[in-house]
Amino acid sequence: MAALKKAVWGPLVGAVDQGTSLMCFEFFNSKAAELLSHHQVEIKQEFPREEWVEQDPKEILHSVYECIEKTCEKLGQLNIDISDIKAIGVTNLKPL
Repeated sequence: MAALKKAVWGPLVGAVDQGTSLMCFEFFNSKAAELLSHHQVEIKQEFPREEWVEQDPKEILHSVYECIEKTCEKLGQLNIDISDIKAIGVTNLKPL
C-alpha cells in the first residue's frame, strides 16, 4: 500500500491572536489567503477591583502552546505538511 502524499499548500503563515478573553492560532495559505486550520481557547479573567482585569501570564503562554499544537495536529489530519510553515506572527487587535 502506497503512503499518502502530503498536500502542498505552502507557504503557510500562522497567526497568534491574543484577544481579551480568547487565544486563537490560525494557519493560512499565504498565496490564496485561505484559512486552513485554527484552534482557540478561552483565557480566564479576574476582576479584583472595579475596572480592573487581570490574567495569568503563564496561562496565556500555555494557551499559545496549546493552540499551536492543536492547529498543527488539525493540519496533519488534513494531510497538510507542516514543513510548509514559513512564518508566524502575533497580533493583539482591538475592535474598532
